Amino acid sequence: MIYRVEISPEAQKEIQALSGYVRAQALRLLHDLSHNPRPARAQELRDRSNVYRIWLAGRWRIVYEVDDESRRMLILRVRLKAQIDYGTLS
Repeated sequence: MIYRVEISPEAQKEIQALSGYVRAQALRLLHDLSHNPRPARAQELRDRSNVYRIWLAGRWRIVYEVDDESRRMLILRVRLKAQIDYGTLS
């Protein structure tokens, strides 16, 4: 089952600001997540149902929300681990 990937405006800006090799890895990871939105290495956030984080290139995290009913994933943030504030996710 393939999920439609949507990217929030904030995450789109963050992806564009990534260096080339990290951006390429991010796009490849988003493609992989569209086929399997909950791989073993993804972790659900404690206080946020259906919101997951996954490592990207060792220092970055992608935070995304999964909607199984509509088969949609919304990419919320793509930031360095130290820069993510999970409390401000919309």
